[in-house]
Amino acid sequence: MSRSLRLSDWWTPVGLFGLTVATTTLAGAGYAGAGMDRWWEGLPFSLPLLAILLTHELGHFLAARRHDVDVSPPYFIPLPPMLGIGTLGAVIRIREPIASRNALLRIGAAGPLSGFVVALGVLVTGIALSPVETLPPDNTMGLLTEGNSVLYAGLKYLVHGEFLPGANRDLMMHPMAFAGWIGLFITMINLIPVGQLDGGHVAFAWFGDRYRRVSARVHALLPVFGLVVFSWVFLDELARLRDRALDLALAGQAGAGVAWEDALATGFGAAMPWFMWPLLLWLLARLSAGEAHPPVGADALTPGSRRIAWAVALLFLLIFMPVPMRVSS
Repeated sequence: MSRSLRLSDWWTPVGLFGLTVATTTLAGAGYAGAGMDRWWEGLPFSLPLLAILLTHELGHFLAARRHDVDVSPPYFIPLPPMLGIGTLGAVIRIREPIASRNALLRIGAAGPLSGFVVALGVLVTGIALSPVETLPPDNTMGLLTEGNSVLYAGLKYLVHGEFLPGANRDLMMHPMAFAGWIGLFITMINLIPVGQLDGGHVAFAWFGDRYRRVSARVHALLPVFGLVVFSWVFLDELARLRDRALDLALAGQAGAGVAWEDALATGFGAAMPWFMWPLLLWLLARLSAGEAHPPVGADALTPGSRRIAWAVALLFLLIFMPVPMRVSS
């Protein structure tokens, strides 16, 4: 049963949130090419990103309180801006087992669904603010390309009238577009149906304890999928490097060799998340006494809960990115 939150319960969460505002704003300023002396230029990145993360966690928090489950306020995790986007996200702590399948499903789904609504608005606005430019075909070294999903590719087509990237053309992401894309990326990670991720909560509530064996298999398949991603990106990058080397050779320019190590580095970088997430999930399970997910209740799911589960599954398919990030050699 949830207890009433005291004012003292909020001091640490509010302090961490304020620190995360600072670190994400400085990270956004760096993304915009500004220094600390022009920190406010990071706000178009930090404020939309924090709105997505805060809505996500409040979705969990309010759903838990509605189902009378004892839960902590959201705790944001700041990160030094030079190490990434200024945050590792946010978490809430559920202080008691959730006995009801319906409650578990609704609490698990409330975060990604509510956060997605905000992320969608941020992303559409950001894409509209982002120009599309033609890239020099011989000057893509070090180019960072964000991952595509069905939804993201479709939104870019609706706004700009072309599928991107394509024909040496790509979207030059406005900070707000980057924030919206990160929102989709974080939602996708959370919806992987394993362990105590949001997707794991929904899957265990949907299928009951019989999903435990399926979850273990999905977990084991993540690095296998990583190998598939690595192979595909490696071969694609190798073909691109060969084409560039041939063009240089025909033009009589130096540097016509193909650097296999560059293609290997690109492939490994693109697949690395699929190797890292199983390790992180394993560590989380170790911290939970080796249990991938607590036992779930035996109550039957209501039709409304089943519709929510289908909505979560559809959302995961729409925002799934096989290659989250790729840096060209």
